[in-house]
Amino acid sequence: MKRPKTLLVYFFLSYFFSWIIFIMLALNHHKIIFLFPDDAAHARTQDVWHALGGFGPFLGAIITLKLFFNKNSIRNFLKSYSYKDLTTNRLIIALSPILYLIFAIFVDRFINHEWFSVSDFFRSNQLLSPINFLAWFFPLITYGFGEEAGWRGFALPFLQSKYSAFVASCILSVFWVCWHIPSFFYRYELNSAMLIGFILGIFAGSLWLTFIFNYTRGSLLAVSIWHFTWNMVSMIGQTEMVAATMSTLIMLLAVYVVLKYKGKNLAPFFKTTFLEKYNSSIA
Repeated sequence: MKRPKTLLVYFFLSYFFSWIIFIMLALNHHKIIFLFPDDAAHARTQDVWHALGGFGPFLGAIITLKLFFNKNSIRNFLKSYSYKDLTTNRLIIALSPILYLIFAIFVDRFINHEWFSVSDFFRSNQLLSPINFLAWFFPLITYGFGEEAGWRGFALPFLQSKYSAFVASCILSVFWVCWHIPSFFYRYELNSAMLIGFILGIFAGSLWLTFIFNYTRGSLLAVSIWHFTWNMVSMIGQTEMVAATMSTLIMLLAVYVVLKYKGKNLAPFFKTTFLEKYNSSIA
């Protein structure tokens, strides 16, 4: 059957291209191989290497479309990045993580009686240097756009062709969480509680991104901008209260979408399937 074979090929390719980078960085972190000194002084070097792993889902999508579908599929894939599809409402939703950060800063001020300083974050991480800033900024772009090209650009409409939007999001969440596993060994130091929070965050984020994808009728630009903007505010808002507030907002938004629009579409419009997006059957 074409359906499971195609999806498995896609996930294999996405994991393969990303995990090459992730595993190399994990081995470097544990001093099994040497790529660069893994210390605070070389954090920006790790950022650049880590950024390359974000291209995995994008490459997986492009190659799978090329292998299994007609020549117009890649053209339709790229058309999903058209800015012409971004209405004012869609753009506000795509950039909404900035609003989450602003709200979280006010919550932090109310509870801790002091203002969170964005400028202090940039100064303390030496990001006022253009080179350091670009190295820090690079993975925000590659993961925001590289991941969404695959997760929402290929896997979600593929899964929504058979399953409800809710079930498709849940299945995708499992693959999305597992895709990160090698990076736990060099970039994310997660204890048990943090790991549970990470998994819940991925699950909630998947539901919310499915809403954005279906609400915008399959706009990859919208979900990519949201993911990129979320990455940026998550990196900036790393204090406990700000981070917790933003994570809670995502979970509340996910619950709202499920209650408001139900599991079939998770949006006010019908879910975007592979056939509708690429004009190609996957039966």
